[in-house]
Amino acid sequence: MDYQKLVLENIRDRVYVLRSDGEIVFATPSVKALGYEVSEVIGRKIYELVDEKYRERIIETLKSLKDGAELRFRVLGRRRDGRRFWVEATARKVGEYVVVVSRDISRLASFETLLRATVDLLKNVPGEADELENILRKYFVDAKFSEEVQKLTIRAGEITIPVKVQDRVMGSLTLSLPDWFEICDEDLEIFNIIGECVAKNMLMLESRKVVRNSLIALKAASENLALLVDRIRNPLAAINGLVEVKVGGEVYEKVHEQINAIEEIVRTLDEEWEKVDKLADKLIEAFTFLERLGVSEVALDKEFPRVGSLEVDSKK
Repeated sequence: MDYQKLVLENIRDRVYVLRSDGEIVFATPSVKALGYEVSEVIGRKIYELVDEKYRERIIETLKSLKDGAELRFRVLGRRRDGRRFWVEATARKVGEYVVVVSRDISRLASFETLLRATVDLLKNVPGEADELENILRKYFVDAKFSEEVQKLTIRAGEITIPVKVQDRVMGSLTLSLPDWFEICDEDLEIFNIIGECVAKNMLMLESRKVVRNSLIALKAASENLALLVDRIRNPLAAINGLVEVKVGGEVYEKVHEQINAIEEIVRTLDEEWEKVDKLADKLIEAFTFLERLGVSEVALDKEFPRVGSLEVDSKK
């Protein structure tokens, strides 16, 4: 039995042998998964099978390979019908040829994209509701929130997930997916987690607005209390002087006694106002600090993996 032929005809990874300029001189039958017959790829350039944004870099890198050096890379490939998919490949220079072994990792890329989007939602607390959509647009083609309540629905190129936390349903979120994105049953739980993260962030936004407005009202009430204390003191002083001049005697003593009692109450109000004012300042300071904590300084990559990264392993 020809074991070499048996392996080459049944291996799922695609194996190519290239000239140094990228011309394909050999390919395994697994290229049929891309929509090509083996005879159709022979003579073509390897970079014709990848997305346009990576072609120039691959050309330059292949030309720079030295004999025995290895190149590991992840790029977006293109099938014959134009659909894209993530490729992980290893290229090794052997004499005047380059041997490339590549595999489709779109499933892995899809799963990691979900994880990155979820982590980003957990790390960042948006200041406005539309910022939630902008976070998700870093990972998906588009993200749109609607107050219309919908169940989890998968359509061609998009998925709609409910935005809810516990028993509170706030609407639904529709994510437009990249053409290379592959969904399987295991992903549905993560999509639901994304919907829950969005719901929690929206509730947090509502709570922050309530707290912010309450702090503003508290500070305003504190300032009004200070004005009220002054407005009480000024008439009391006038009344005290008027009674002393116009009436005097025993009546003045009784009025003066009551005025002192009122002034004692005013002093107490003044002391309590200072406490409230200081408390309001501390709460505003703490709230401002917590808002700053909501913004993560960790930047996650938009696509899987680091887009366009080509690492050359020069070990022989």
